[in-house]
Amino acid sequence: MRTYEALYIVAPDMDDDAIQAVAKGVEDLITSNGGSIARSEHWGRRKLAYEVKKHGEGYYVLLRFDAEPGVVKKLDNMFKLSESVIRFLILSLDARTLKLEAQQQRQREQEAEAAATRSREAGGDDDEDDDFDYAGAGRGRRRGRSEDDD
Repeated sequence: MRTYEALYIVAPDMDDDAIQAVAKGVEDLITSNGGSIARSEHWGRRKLAYEVKKHGEGYYVLLRFDAEPGVVKKLDNMFKLSESVIRFLILSLDARTLKLEAQQQRQREQEAEAAATRSREAGGDDDEDDDFDYAGAGRGRRRGRSEDDD
């Protein structure tokens, strides 16, 4: 099985229940043919950069899934025949891309853990300038012209 990512745009004139039904139909097509859904993100209604099938906006759905290449052909055919899907793109993700994503995810987790550790060690006190003398700040020579110089 290979990993794929599909981004499709549903026509905005449909109500939310119909949009959810389209998304459920896509997921059912994948799972019923032996695939598995890794991630499903509903991005919501967004303005399109240009009109697509006389629509200025659309409802975006991003789907990451694992499936055999035959399933992708069925999904492609479903998108082409569906009047509710106005645009779609299906990408095959190679092993190098997946490895890079996993590496970036581990790095983000390590950075978050390090930040939490620093916060615990500091006792939650982020005021580094507690010893600064605010009363004496601003004293000293002025540079430039003032009204007294005239």
